Amino acid sequence: MSKSWYVGGVTALMFLGFTATPWRSASALQDRPQTAQRRHLFVKRTSAELHRLPTMDSRVMLTADQTDGRYSIVDEEFKPGMQSYPGHMHAFHSETFLILRGRMEWNVGGDTEVVGPGDLVYIPPDTPHATKVLGDETVHAIMIYEPGGYELGLRRRAGATPGQRQVLMELGDVVPVAKTNQ
Repeated sequence: MSKSWYVGGVTALMFLGFTATPWRSASALQDRPQTAQRRHLFVKRTSAELHRLPTMDSRVMLTADQTDGRYSIVDEEFKPGMQSYPGHMHAFHSETFLILRGRMEWNVGGDTEVVGPGDLVYIPPDTPHATKVLGDETVHAIMIYEPGGYELGLRRRAGATPGQRQVLMELGDVVPVAKTNQ
């Protein structure tokens, strides 16, 4: 292989956004102090940390501590009648929902879609969003919260009154849409 072809190929890959960064990043992660124990995990749904609210149940499957802060994974069940309108946003976190059962209407950044089993919703930071359960079936979804820490807010809100819960949500990067429009 000629040197010019190699240089041209590397330049083209860099132009397209491909670099060796992922490999260097993995190496850099190995060299930095770790807060999470670096080992595999098996998490049974029945032993996951459970948080019950009137309109939803959340089972924390992986915590920020277990993923070195990278993400949290939460098994969510949204009950019929659950809705989050007028909505909220997160300044620092993205959310991804993979729907396993049931149907929901999502409004994300002004676009509205109905999603069901096998569908996915990705919500980047600073994006207003709201959802509601459609029909009489409980919606089962897996949520990936990045960076991790969603479980910290669940723990803080456990046992709080509705008014206290709202204040705690805002302190935990949940900003109501009404506040963003002021």
